[in-house]
Amino acid sequence: MGLRAGWFLIACALTAGAQTLPEGPGKDLVEAVCSACHSTERIAAKQMTKADWGAKVLEMLQEEPDVTQPERDQIVEYLARSFPKPAPVNVNEAAAKDLALALEIPAEQAGAIVEYRAKNGSFKTLDDLKKVPGLDAAKVDAHKDRLTFSNN
Repeated sequence: MGLRAGWFLIACALTAGAQTLPEGPGKDLVEAVCSACHSTERIAAKQMTKADWGAKVLEMLQEEPDVTQPERDQIVEYLARSFPKPAPVNVNEAAAKDLALALEIPAEQAGAIVEYRAKNGSFKTLDDLKKVPGLDAAKVDAHKDRLTFSNN
């Protein structure tokens, strides 16, 4: 049995009952190649830019001569399209629902941010944001790369 056929069988075994990846060109290739080492849940949990996905695929497949450059390119395209890095959210303009998603916080905390902003004005820094009563500062720190503070 060839290496690619072996990967396919391993991928089938590993993906049985696992999270399904989004449909699109390259899905089967990602399942066959990437699922040999990573669960689909782990793949789906990542969100990166196309350049970051390219670097990750290069790193992961550097020792895999059977995966051609066109296949690697297709994997990168699929991953970048299916799991993009989210755009930053401006805390001075975002609605509560967008803040809740970006910071992975409950709607009540996101609403408190909007209310605090309305009463006290724009946030200038991350430390200003952490002054919101009841806000989970650890969540804010964990997702600070998803935030901007500009006033447009």
